[in-house]
Amino acid sequence: MTVLLQDVGVDAEYVDLCDILHYDASAPVDSSFYKAATAAFARKLDACGTRVPVVTGFFGNVPGSLIDGDIGRGYTDLCAGLCAVGLKAEELQIWKEVDGIFTADPSKVPTARLLSSITPSEAAELTFYGSEVIHHLTMDQVIHAQPPIPIRIKNVKNPRGNGTIVVPNPVLSASHQLLRNSPSEVQSIKTPKRPTAVTIKDHISVINVHSNKRSISHGFFARVFSILDKYAISVDLISTSEVHVSLAIHSVSTRIDNFANAKQSLAECGEVSVLSNMAILSLVGADMKNMIGVAGKMFSTLGEHNVNLEMISQGKQLSGAPTYMASAAKQKCQQDYAQLQ
Repeated sequence: MTVLLQDVGVDAEYVDLCDILHYDASAPVDSSFYKAATAAFARKLDACGTRVPVVTGFFGNVPGSLIDGDIGRGYTDLCAGLCAVGLKAEELQIWKEVDGIFTADPSKVPTARLLSSITPSEAAELTFYGSEVIHHLTMDQVIHAQPPIPIRIKNVKNPRGNGTIVVPNPVLSASHQLLRNSPSEVQSIKTPKRPTAVTIKDHISVINVHSNKRSISHGFFARVFSILDKYAISVDLISTSEVHVSLAIHSVSTRIDNFANAKQSLAECGEVSVLSNMAILSLVGADMKNMIGVAGKMFSTLGEHNVNLEMISQGKQLSGAPTYMASAAKQKCQQDYAQLQ
């Protein structure tokens, strides 16, 4: 790439970040690590002067390694994000093979529309629930930078397209934040809008644990989550009652032996059942809790296709309405859900 740019008259310089960090291998990948990486990247890029830097996506040395550690795949996006933060860039552009973020998966829903803009909370929900467009750590570093940096998703095959921009949320005053937390006040100051997008996360297993005690104690939940922690099992969403807890787990990211051992240990807490080949269907939009009639339409759409809900759970306070369903008929439901937007 550097040579190609130089051939067309661009004064470019190759920047290798493979050995730029010298971090303790046992240290956690936390905020101090990202601050150190941002500062190191900025120094390296500033040294280029007026030349255009061409940066490697891989960077090291990272505790636990890039792929197997906390960062994982998508580290090239994170590298770009840390460079943007270090340079205090006006905008971070991430070039993919898609035009941006859509209201639904365009390969499954032909009527899906390209979103011109989206909030960070909506983008985070979509990324977590299956639409892996932006690496979650990339967005976290860039959007929370001072000042926040917008992220634009563009298509390498359609460079003239505007793509989708993730616009940082405005900073609210303390009084405004309190006002937003009051349901009655929110309803009076905001008109409900349509949800932003719908997404599906496959390969979900649901573990149901029913307490073996008639009168549940606080120790039941503590025991359940200590078992999950012991076997390094991450839970996507949770639904609870006084004597019952349902846990949705992404089976692809969980080791089979850990899952089996956790199931066996959970049997000590009560009756355990597992539902496999499930999916999380999520309707995402800012202020979802204030969208009158959307939940009713959501459930009636599932009912029309004879889909039984195994779990219902609310995502973040301002976005997300995930439901759990069998993988069968999920594509048709996603198409019908897209009509809500």
